Amino acid sequence: MFRKNSAARSLPESNEKTGLLNAVTSKDEECKSISSPKKSKASFFDLHKKSKNLESSGNDIAPPSLSSVKKKNHLSRRDLMKAAEKFVKLQENFQDLKSDQDHDTTIATVQRLRAENSVLFSRCRKLEAQNIIAAAQMIDCVTMMIGMVTAVVCYGLYIKVMWWGVDYYSHHTSAVSWFLKVLIATMPYIYNRRNYGVTYRRFHVFAVAFVMIGRIKLVRWRANRFSKPFSDSSKDEELDNQRSNIDLSTLREEGSASLSQHFGDGITEDDIWESNYEINARFLYSSVLRLRGLWTKTAQYMASRADFVPIAYVRELSKLQDEAPDSPWTEVERMLLDAGILDHFSFVEKTPIASASIGQVHVATLKTNNEKVVIKCQHPHAQTLLSDDFISLRIIAKIVGFLEPEYKFMEILMKEWADEAKKELDFRIEVDNLQLANTSIQNMNASSSMMTTNSNESVPFSVEIPHPMKYLCSKRVLVMTFCEGKRIDNVNEIEKCKVLKESIMNAVAQIFAYMMYVSDIFNGDPHPGNIFIRPGLMSGDRTSSNEEQGFTIVLLDWGLAKRLPSTKRIGFSQMTYAASTFDYGLMLDAFSTLGLKLKRENVAEDMEGVRFALRDMVPRETARKRIKSKMKTDIARARMKKKGERVPIESKSYPGEFFFFIRTNELLHGLGSRLGVTMNYLDVIKPFAEKGLNASLTYMPVLSHKDPIHSELIGDDILKEKVDAVLNRMQKDGIINGAQVCVIQNDKVLTHNVCGNMGSLKNHLPVRSDTVFLGFSVTKAVTAALAAKMVEDGYMTFDEPICQRIWPEFAPSDAPPPELLQALDGEHNLETRWRWKRSITLRHILTHTTGLWYAVPSDLSVKTLSSCEHCVRGFEYNPAKPGDTLLPISEPGTECTYQYLSFGWLVAGCVIGAYYCRHGERKTYQEIYGAIVSPLHSTELREAGFKPCGGDNTHDAAHVETDVDLVRFMQMKREAEAMGENTPEYSMDTDEANRTLHDLEMRNVLLKGIEGREFILDPRIWNSGDVMSANVPAAGGRFSAKGIALFYHELANGKIVSREMVRQISSISVKGGKLQQLQGGTVISNGDIEGQKSLFGLGFQIISVDNVNDGDIFGHAGVGGSVGLHHIGNNTSVGIMLNKVGPKRETVKDIILTISSHLTW
Repeated sequence: MFRKNSAARSLPESNEKTGLLNAVTSKDEECKSISSPKKSKASFFDLHKKSKNLESSGNDIAPPSLSSVKKKNHLSRRDLMKAAEKFVKLQENFQDLKSDQDHDTTIATVQRLRAENSVLFSRCRKLEAQNIIAAAQMIDCVTMMIGMVTAVVCYGLYIKVMWWGVDYYSHHTSAVSWFLKVLIATMPYIYNRRNYGVTYRRFHVFAVAFVMIGRIKLVRWRANRFSKPFSDSSKDEELDNQRSNIDLSTLREEGSASLSQHFGDGITEDDIWESNYEINARFLYSSVLRLRGLWTKTAQYMASRADFVPIAYVRELSKLQDEAPDSPWTEVERMLLDAGILDHFSFVEKTPIASASIGQVHVATLKTNNEKVVIKCQHPHAQTLLSDDFISLRIIAKIVGFLEPEYKFMEILMKEWADEAKKELDFRIEVDNLQLANTSIQNMNASSSMMTTNSNESVPFSVEIPHPMKYLCSKRVLVMTFCEGKRIDNVNEIEKCKVLKESIMNAVAQIFAYMMYVSDIFNGDPHPGNIFIRPGLMSGDRTSSNEEQGFTIVLLDWGLAKRLPSTKRIGFSQMTYAASTFDYGLMLDAFSTLGLKLKRENVAEDMEGVRFALRDMVPRETARKRIKSKMKTDIARARMKKKGERVPIESKSYPGEFFFFIRTNELLHGLGSRLGVTMNYLDVIKPFAEKGLNASLTYMPVLSHKDPIHSELIGDDILKEKVDAVLNRMQKDGIINGAQVCVIQNDKVLTHNVCGNMGSLKNHLPVRSDTVFLGFSVTKAVTAALAAKMVEDGYMTFDEPICQRIWPEFAPSDAPPPELLQALDGEHNLETRWRWKRSITLRHILTHTTGLWYAVPSDLSVKTLSSCEHCVRGFEYNPAKPGDTLLPISEPGTECTYQYLSFGWLVAGCVIGAYYCRHGERKTYQEIYGAIVSPLHSTELREAGFKPCGGDNTHDAAHVETDVDLVRFMQMKREAEAMGENTPEYSMDTDEANRTLHDLEMRNVLLKGIEGREFILDPRIWNSGDVMSANVPAAGGRFSAKGIALFYHELANGKIVSREMVRQISSISVKGGKLQQLQGGTVISNGDIEGQKSLFGLGFQIISVDNVNDGDIFGHAGVGGSVGLHHIGNNTSVGIMLNKVGPKRETVKDIILTISSHLTW
């Protein structure tokens, strides 16, 4: 029994051992057989099958564990280890085999795809030759036939008319008559031969234009007729999936026809246009090769506009930038001999390295020092063809100007272009341009960083311009140094520089910005053929360079260079800086400096146009979409305008320099799109525009004498130190920019502080004590003082309706005029609102309770804003324009809503009318102020800086700066809509987000009231020349801190009005309500001021300060923090003037609380 059991146990152990060894041996043999290189090709599928078996069974075989060794001690440890090693090798060999097979499969696939691609490419070339090139050649032949037939017909008519004239007027013999006829007949032929075929060429030009226009119209018809109206990619994809799951035979069955699609059925409009571009581009290229002259330059410009021109045109026409047809060497040699310089060269390369519209370039070597130079020789035909082309263009421009007077400015542009192009034909002018350009670059090296950005690193760059050898140059030959480099659109050369394309374009933009805004000359033809690049920086010796770092930009061809007068350069700098900062006022100054006279004033649209000319650089497809959308928007706007207003600029005032400014920037944008870069162009060029402005005399100080503050006696040095500390901290924190503080008590100056700069483009000038700041609503107090003085003198009263006696034009009839009822038929409560308007009194105006807080004249513009009397008439009823009538939106005396601008014009209307009622003489508001109040001011007040009716040139005026971005957002939204893009979202600040819904509704009413005149919300509009001296009684006064402090001190002490009148105007009359964000801060407290309302007297605000009783302090604050006030109990007047307008109204809190605490109010 025992033996049987033992045998039974040993049998499975033996079988297990044998099975394991057999399995290992079998796998090892299979692996060897698979990896053996002697296997024939016929066994490939067997090998593949075995490898699959290995893969499926490999996971089922595992090496024996140590525990199994202990249990199965019939196998030695050594045998098991050997078996395990063989198994591991087996797995490794299998993985290598599988990897090799995958690699071989990939290589085979790639090779197959390359072969198929080569075949497809070959077929595409044949199709292109058949369907595109052949079509272009056919069109070219048709064009030549049209030109030839037209020329022959015109020639025949010419002969017929001239011969008839000879027969009619000639009294000579027949021989003489025939001689005259033959002479007349041969003259056009001789002229044509001697002038490079210009006679026939003119007919060919019009034939090309006719064919191009005809093809465009034909393609437009074809696109409307045959193209797919829209493309739904999801439906197309679904249809493709259905097709892939259906057998081809089923497509013949009934009902399946909708799934089949004939060749060309899915063609889109873009497909039709792109195929047309391919044909037209080759046709135009071949035509320009024959026409030469100006048309080569036109083609070069088109090839440079990759941001707008279809890529087919860019590809074909770019060949003409440096590969235009060259003149034979015999003509070049004759030209060098005539110039007498051929003997100066030991070698001249007969084949030109480049050829363009004006001339061609040959490499040569000087005999004297073996220096490598280039010789630029003018084409023999250049003078004749270009001159003839410009004559034709000027004739066309005159015809267009005659037919469409709005486009008469084209004559100026053509004249400017012709004048500059003629200079290209005289290489001696280019020599002078090269010398001036080299000087400009030397100055740029000395004054600029010459660094561009590459990702997060700064990379240096240098600029090289050829140096002319003046003694070898003449009118038609130019010799200059040889500059190494490749075209800037050469991808391989860019890779050698080891920088991004954006970095290279950034450097190019910096170079041209410096030349346009800082120097006196810039290259007017920056196409890729004129801009080279190479790795490494220029060294001291221009013949060598340091290739270890950076790169060098080479600027060639300075024939078409523009020299800007200083006035024009400043104007372009103003325009660019205004566009980058959204500064409407500076934009208008730029137009004035450049001499641009506008037929209408639409600052927002003008800003949009300039910013589009200086738009961001983006890749080609995005750029084309933006330009197309902008063109559609402009066309739609033009259709809505009157015929005489479609072109906003008066033709006769169009500056010719503007053409080259726009042209150069457009070429740079085309270059950026060609390189495929994304770059904020304005951010790059803005510093150079600012630099150009700072270097000009436009923003230099008016006063040169010593600041009076240095000789002024200060009564409280401790208070001065405290205020200085507060101002310095606020300036360091960026809360203020420039500031003045003056405190006067009992006719004694306690402290007078100044700090910071004059802001904006005057930020390089320090604030003086007599610098005048824009007061904004601080001006309202001065206006109210004039009204109070006239009430005191009996000109008017506070409570009489102003329309009854002093200002009848305000509301001339008891009932609404019929014209008004008809014009405002849809208005709510029209009769009631008219009655409200007739009940308005001076008291309502001074307490901001008229209900006209939103009102501005319907024709308000920057220029009309400068005239107080014009704006006053905007509040009167005008029978010719009843629809422009301004009516209250609430009953007078019931709601106090801050009158941010209407306050001044309403008071001015009362003042002008009351003065007329007494004197019978119409005077301006400024003249009345000068007659009634000005004589009461002290000399010290006038000299300190006090200009209530606008600034003048007797004092330096600080510029306003702002952090408010609402205007920026509104402008960017307008521009995005014009370019067909999503509008940016406006992010509200905390204060705005916390406002009540009612406040936001009131703001919407305000924005609706100034719709189309949003520039009013930009405080910088007051920096413009037209508004600097504007008389705006509610906001246009210019004061120094000492000037406004002296005014309050003289007012409170009875020197302007009586003390009784001071008591009336400074007593609390009404509590302020809505739109407090449009007025300055009047609640000065360290506590929570949210929701606290302003208190008003008669034209003055009651200032609330911690620990001071209401009514003890009166004055008026303006947006941005400027304020003038008087403390009645301490007889202390304070003037604070700031030039930075921010979103917060408590800017002056720390200053006033410091003064209040020190003086123990």
